[in-house]
Amino acid sequence: MSAPRLPLISPRRLATACVLVASMFFTASEGFAQQRGRVPQNFEVVPITITSVTVVNGQLVANGLVGANPFSTPLAIGTEQSGGECPILDLQLGPIDLNLLGLRVQTTPICLEVTAQRGGGLLGDLLCAVANLLQSGTPLDVVLGQLQAQGNLPMFLNGLTSVLDQVFDRLTANSANMTATCQILRLQLGPLDLTLLGLNVRLDNCNNGPVVVTVTAIPGGGLLGDLLCSLSNLLNGGASQTAIQALLFRISQVLGGLLG
Repeated sequence: MSAPRLPLISPRRLATACVLVASMFFTASEGFAQQRGRVPQNFEVVPITITSVTVVNGQLVANGLVGANPFSTPLAIGTEQSGGECPILDLQLGPIDLNLLGLRVQTTPICLEVTAQRGGGLLGDLLCAVANLLQSGTPLDVVLGQLQAQGNLPMFLNGLTSVLDQVFDRLTANSANMTATCQILRLQLGPLDLTLLGLNVRLDNCNNGPVVVTVTAIPGGGLLGDLLCSLSNLLNGGASQTAIQALLFRISQVLGGLLG
């Protein structure tokens, strides 16, 4: 797939971001603790959104945005035997790797084991039917064709989109385990068992380990890299958890302003 074309950053947006960055340096101490009421309890540090799951040449593709910058990655689907009513539906999302003006956003592979409960709702019944067809050896393109003929393909794709988007909400949340270097941020989550849309979902990196989202600033690699690389020491300076949460919220505002 061709690399996404990135929008230019307007002078107004750049000026706003620079003001936010400057405010970080002036308030990146314990003074953040005084702003506790201004920091939401839960927020996304990196603005990643899954916007759709589509069918391309008989295969599934997950489409999304980092800010306003589009990306696409293959979504593999298969099954394994399960002790539940339905076989486990295995979703494997390929790694994401974007360089946005010197700011590199990467993820490890993401695997989801989805247990759909028959009778638990329309989406659960539909995923059970898909899992059973795949388990019987029916190729994915044939399964997708059957869903299209039945009028169920939009529900199937929208259900996958919603599950994946909620997973990314968890992955990029301020509650994920995080560290920082000139890498800026390393968000780590899982392995984890979730309940999403009435489905039981197990999340890992396809190797029984945590899923990791890294945001790396590349010095000299572009505007975002130069601007944000200097923030790394603030997260490694032994500040309190309240101060770190406030700083992360400020970083999320900068990323949202520059990438939006």
